[in-house]
Amino acid sequence: MSRFALVIVGAVVLSLAAMLLGLWWVTFLAALAAGVALSRTWMALVAGAIAGLVAWSEPLIVAQAQYGLAPAATALAAIMGVKGAALVPIALTVLTGVLLGLSGAWLGAAARVVAISLGRSPAVEKLRDQRLEVKDSVLTKG
Repeated sequence: MSRFALVIVGAVVLSLAAMLLGLWWVTFLAALAAGVALSRTWMALVAGAIAGLVAWSEPLIVAQAQYGLAPAATALAAIMGVKGAALVPIALTVLTGVLLGLSGAWLGAAARVVAISLGRSPAVEKLRDQRLEVKDSVLTKG
């Protein structure tokens, strides 16, 4: 469980630092690395979602505290055609971050599974008693 927490903290810190520098796409790369680093896909997806959520929410929270987002969010909502719904642009921004993190983590987990499966030979299988069984007729010919 400590590896899981460490990967989440690393992905969040990397994503957040990149967001503050204007590199929004690094959230995808941080989640991709989390997907490769974690052994279970669901853990990778949670880490990616958390990294995206925190990295894309924090600048909005800071901007709200400093300037107030209501006028800008209301104007964006009016442009989108949902007058008076200032929450819509904010929700879409956070949803974009979460989806970016999820897609990066999913790709990383899928790449990890493919890399692991390429390392296994279908011609040789490990039995329950730790012996190897050769299934390929070319390998069994003397």
